[in-house]
Amino acid sequence: MNRRAYLSAAGLVLFAGCSTTDTTETTTSTTEVQSTTETAAPTTTETATETETDEPTTTEEPTTTEEPTTTEELDRTERIFNLAVEDLTDAVTAFDDAAGPDGGFHDINATTNFSFTSVSEPLTLARGHLETLDQLETTQEQRARLNSLWGVHWFLWWTGKTHENLRLARVRVDNAVARFYTEEFYRIDSQVEQGIEALDPAKGTFDRLLDESDPNDPDAFDALTPDDYSRKVDALDAEIVQFEQFLNLLVSVRDAVNRLQRGFDEYLGGSYEDASGSFFRASLEFEDVRDELSELEPVVALETYVEDFVCLADAMAKGSDGLDEAATAGDNDIPEKQPELEAEAEAAFATCELIDERLTFVSTFFEELPEER
Repeated sequence: MNRRAYLSAAGLVLFAGCSTTDTTETTTSTTEVQSTTETAAPTTTETATETETDEPTTTEEPTTTEEPTTTEELDRTERIFNLAVEDLTDAVTAFDDAAGPDGGFHDINATTNFSFTSVSEPLTLARGHLETLDQLETTQEQRARLNSLWGVHWFLWWTGKTHENLRLARVRVDNAVARFYTEEFYRIDSQVEQGIEALDPAKGTFDRLLDESDPNDPDAFDALTPDDYSRKVDALDAEIVQFEQFLNLLVSVRDAVNRLQRGFDEYLGGSYEDASGSFFRASLEFEDVRDELSELEPVVALETYVEDFVCLADAMAKGSDGLDEAATAGDNDIPEKQPELEAEAEAAFATCELIDERLTFVSTFFEELPEER
């Protein structure tokens, strides 16, 4: 290559190098413009963000309009609490209604024509609300209140069940007394056994009441007080205890009557020594029954029975004691004293009209006494 050609080629290369430099600068300049444009974009985004931030202010406006509703209607948990309390209050009212127009919660007893179905509906409704509350998140204070309302529910539930069971048990007590008054003494054991068995359901529901409730539970409930709880528990316990006690005493009276009848047969047969022993033991047995019944403060269902059997046992004790003296006179060969002592014994039996009205075997004995000794 000659010099001219070489210089020509070198000039082309130099020119090409200058062009490349300019292009790079142009590119850089373009990039800077793009960067400026991209930097401005966040400004637009920030403006949009500010607009979006303002939107919740608009959505908060309905909350302001709902405030009156919130003040009128409590939150869901409190509303359910109120529903449960209303149903429990309805249950107490149902107990009051079951006691009659002039009665109340504490006037229900084993003589009341009470059915558990009369109080079960509001209690079942209350249980549904309480079960719902069990599933909700509650504060410590709400949980304590819920536990107390559960106690009130079970107190009322098992009170109703126990009342119903005691009413059925009272029927068995009535049957046993009826057998005694019709002088079916051989049936007393079975009747008393049935009566005591009939008390088992009442004992069971009463135990559930004590296990599943507490005297302080009514503190969370305006319709009852802890005193109401204690009074009802004492009343139910008294009926259970006294029913069983009376039934057992009825067996004791029957045993004393059997001994008295044996003494009658021995006396009429002239076995005065044996008759004296029978009358003496019968008198003691009647006295024991009288004394035990006299110590009772009978529940309403037993008031008449206790009064009647105190009268009966007292007269039987005195009459038996009088016949013991008559039998002793006969055993000592003093027959002339017997008629007078027999008359005194008969008068002692007559101090209780029930003996003449119900226990005819006594009057039959005196009618069979010989006129002459």
